[in-house]
Amino acid sequence: MGKEEITEDIGVVTAVQDNRITVEIAKGGGCKSCSMYSFCGGNESKLTLNFNTDGGYRIGDKVKVDISAGIRVLSSLIVFGLPLVALFAFFLIARQFTSEPYAILIGFGGLLLSFLIVKILDKKMAKRINYRLGGKCDNLPE
Repeated sequence: MGKEEITEDIGVVTAVQDNRITVEIAKGGGCKSCSMYSFCGGNESKLTLNFNTDGGYRIGDKVKVDISAGIRVLSSLIVFGLPLVALFAFFLIARQFTSEPYAILIGFGGLLLSFLIVKILDKKMAKRINYRLGGKCDNLPE
């Protein structure tokens, strides 16, 4: 199969301790429109990540941080697909037992329930996102 698509962000090393570094990524304007926005730390203006390394990093170094396309697709399906499926599923099931106006209300109730489920999944999936350190960015302006 083909090579998996990777999204890169640029971060700055803010702490170095033994073979462990801390990297901060400033969230840009594009973050708020991304379906992974809440999965990547929500309302925080910076995302802080820790990596084990083989050394060679100093505070202030700019580094690449990679995230695979697979997790982006999965989060998009959860954020957009689950509420839509819940709306129609609750409506269609309720329509079998009640009149259409009540079925519509139940459908929207299912939609609200799905938002709660997305919020719960958000907290669980945020811990499962696998960021990879892509190396130093030597040719970026300060």
